[in-house]
Amino acid sequence: MDLAPRTKLVLVRHGQTDANAAGRFQGQQDVPLNRTGRRQAHAVAERLARMSVARVVSSDLERAMTTAESVAKACGVGVACDRRLREIHVGSWQGRTGTEVAAEHPWFEDALRLGHDFRRSDTGETAEEAGSRVAGVLGDLAHAHPLETTVVVGHGLALRVGLALFLGMGVDGSFSLSGLWNCSWTVLEHHGRWRLTSYNNVVASHAGPTASASSR
Repeated sequence: MDLAPRTKLVLVRHGQTDANAAGRFQGQQDVPLNRTGRRQAHAVAERLARMSVARVVSSDLERAMTTAESVAKACGVGVACDRRLREIHVGSWQGRTGTEVAAEHPWFEDALRLGHDFRRSDTGETAEEAGSRVAGVLGDLAHAHPLETTVVVGHGLALRVGLALFLGMGVDGSFSLSGLWNCSWTVLEHHGRWRLTSYNNVVASHAGPTASASSR
């Protein structure tokens, strides 16, 4: 068995918020975790503490930072912030539900179902734009910290598209992946090449309806 050290990136989506539970777009709105989200953050922190984590890097939004601080405390490391890890910017859709957006934009639900990328309101980003930001962070961390494990805490859609772009799957490939559950962790490892070795894991006690897979 090959036990040589490997470069690992462990991607963690933040815990649940009230907006997640209500199916509302958050985008870059700065909202806190709810009670369920704080429990999820504590549970995933205990799990990741077994991984010999060298550092934690987080989006600067509160829901991600609170999750990251739980993980960092359990792992005995600090937290660094990178604004590029923020969720996709949704502009005027912020705070609205998918139903409300679809009522105004009849094409919206078909675009989601068919895996088309599109701009989230006239003032928002596309999935590819958001994912490119995150992919840049992943590349920088992989280059700067070889043979170590780095936890990256961010947001559902931006992380999912970012990892797909980082792995060379393209934005279309990201639409073949399921949405990330709240406080799930996903592992990328480098051993000759980058591989997605584990995807969308959750602590069993927090799986199910309370762990929203919404990319909002």
